[in-house]
Amino acid sequence: MTYRLPSLNTLRAFEAAARHLSFKTAASELGVTAGAVSQQVKKLEASLGVALFRRLAQGLLLTAEGEAYLPRITRVFEDLTDATEAIAPNMNGKKFNVGLCSKAQAVLPANWPNHCDRLRPYVRDVVQTTDVELVRTNEIDCLIRLGGGPYGDLALVTVPSPPSTAKHPKALHFVCKPGLADCRQSKAILEDLEEHAGANP
Repeated sequence: MTYRLPSLNTLRAFEAAARHLSFKTAASELGVTAGAVSQQVKKLEASLGVALFRRLAQGLLLTAEGEAYLPRITRVFEDLTDATEAIAPNMNGKKFNVGLCSKAQAVLPANWPNHCDRLRPYVRDVVQTTDVELVRTNEIDCLIRLGGGPYGDLALVTVPSPPSTAKHPKALHFVCKPGLADCRQSKAILEDLEEHAGANP
């Protein structure tokens, strides 16, 4: 069977840009320039003969075709990731070295992240630290702190502490390089943090 498909690079650029509605944010995730993402998207649109975005002064909007295309392309990349991990688990199945400050540990289960089996595929080791530079030097893959910042070129996701944790009213900060912010390891850790923040007030 012959498959007539756009190039993988153009599809990756579209999928990231459509998820973020931003060429700049997509570029940070993919490790390229915003101009490169824009050019790849234009190449994809030309090959399809379909406009996928409306380019407005204030940002991007998906066209009806783009909205229909995005979830299916995302699903294809997820399937490709699962298929690759099934035969080559070390390629995409990297476990994170997680930096964790003592104040953040205070609002998490006492044995986090070993409190459940869910994080075992995603976390290799935990390093007690508050040093964000360890993320930049790749000594750790992410850092979890209770408040802090600014973090400059790094990506930040905040996880609010519940009202019951009056001793620790600040939000948890999950800090990593932009390209790792949406990977499955980060998503798994963030889901667990959202569920368990405040479990050890």
